[in-house]
Amino acid sequence: MPARRSTDSSAMRSSTSPRSDDNDEEYKKKRKRNNDAVKRTREKSKQNAQKRKDNVEKLKLSNTQLETKIEEMKKNVEILKEILLHKVEPEKHEQVIKQILEEPSDGEDDD
Repeated sequence: MPARRSTDSSAMRSSTSPRSDDNDEEYKKKRKRNNDAVKRTREKSKQNAQKRKDNVEKLKLSNTQLETKIEEMKKNVEILKEILLHKVEPEKHEQVIKQILEEPSDGEDDD
């Protein structure tokens, strides 16, 4: 960070030319613009961080839902295996599997 300049204009006027007043005003304007830019940058950074945090939470929720759906589907597969192995004659296993795969389920999404 650069060294701070004195902003006491009364001390400067007595020992300097009127041109330094212009430089002092110009410096103040630059500092103000810089300070404003820093504020905007920090605010934008905070907003981006909040958006990322919100997105992470949304993705965690979606992930949990998908994991639940996977577990549900695994249970359904096990149930179907049991049904096929115990209820259907071995000769008809392939036919029943094909029939099950061709039927759309109620919970299917069109993603």
